[in-house]
Amino acid sequence: MENGPKNKVKEKQGEMFLTGLAEFVTEGGNMKEALLFKRALRVSLVFLFLGSYALAAEPRRITFGYSTIGPMAAGAWMAKDIGAFEKYGMQAGLIYISSGPVVVQALIGGDLHGGIAASNAVINAILNGAPIIGVAGTANRPYHRLWVQPEINRMEDLRGKTLGVTRFGSITDNLTRMLLRKHGLEGAVTVRQMGGTPEVGAAFQQRVIAGAVTSELRVGSYVPAKVLVKLVDLGFPYSMNMIAVSRDYYHQNRKTVEGMIRAYIEGVAALHHPKDRALKILVRYSRLVDPKQIEQLYEDSTTYLDRVPRVEPDGVYTILEFMGKKGTSLETFADNSIVDRLVGEGFVEKLYKNP
Repeated sequence: MENGPKNKVKEKQGEMFLTGLAEFVTEGGNMKEALLFKRALRVSLVFLFLGSYALAAEPRRITFGYSTIGPMAAGAWMAKDIGAFEKYGMQAGLIYISSGPVVVQALIGGDLHGGIAASNAVINAILNGAPIIGVAGTANRPYHRLWVQPEINRMEDLRGKTLGVTRFGSITDNLTRMLLRKHGLEGAVTVRQMGGTPEVGAAFQQRVIAGAVTSELRVGSYVPAKVLVKLVDLGFPYSMNMIAVSRDYYHQNRKTVEGMIRAYIEGVAALHHPKDRALKILVRYSRLVDPKQIEQLYEDSTTYLDRVPRVEPDGVYTILEFMGKKGTSLETFADNSIVDRLVGEGFVEKLYKNP
């Protein structure tokens, strides 16, 4: 603590308070009693002060959700395990929620302080009046793949068949419908929601669906699955996920929100070095056991997660155009001010210069 003039005044005022209180309590007694009471009261106040200081210094508890067990959550996983949330004054509880729309619902309902959710789900909710805002992004390229059964050799072969998605309104749903529209198959292919990434894999393995757009298909190594289309090769920008918070929480707890973003950025940086540590953390959260799938998860995470987590306009405009809402401004959905300031301060650059 500082020992400036203001503290000297406070010390004098405290001394006068103790003396006055001691005299009042022991009125009619002797000076010795007053002195003993004064000393006991001083000790009590010291412990009260220390207790209050410790309480104020405790990390703020937050609940942070994520809607994927793939690469787009890797930054949050790493941030949690390397202590980045605690570094910025938060005790973060991470919770997996199986799709972006459900994360959005939890944010609106106040069950989450922040969360990683499908950008299209965040955008759709805001267009319908939800009081939430994106404060950072994960990636601005659609790195998902269309996985299909071995007999499917071209997009036209999907006509009359079923593709699986996690949930309607999720990233997988949005990208699936965009791909079908591009190939003139909208309405010719059934889109069925399965619940989550593991459920999509199970449906594929049981041949309930002909294929699925996802980052990795969670099936046994003996299952003959193949990639028909890599969406990243199609060359269009696409905002994959946003870190979103409620607008009220953002305005009332801006420092905490900045801490979330700082922690996330450090988590993404930690993926790159050392690799062995990153792989162990990815395995624990993703629950993958196949070495090839684990390596693919790591490669996708380090390749596609943006080091600077801006919500880029072009990636959002692709989603808006598909929704028929072209022309809505980026600021309606996202505030990049914290990310931009951190970049200007050299925060991100330093992380990669000194891994």
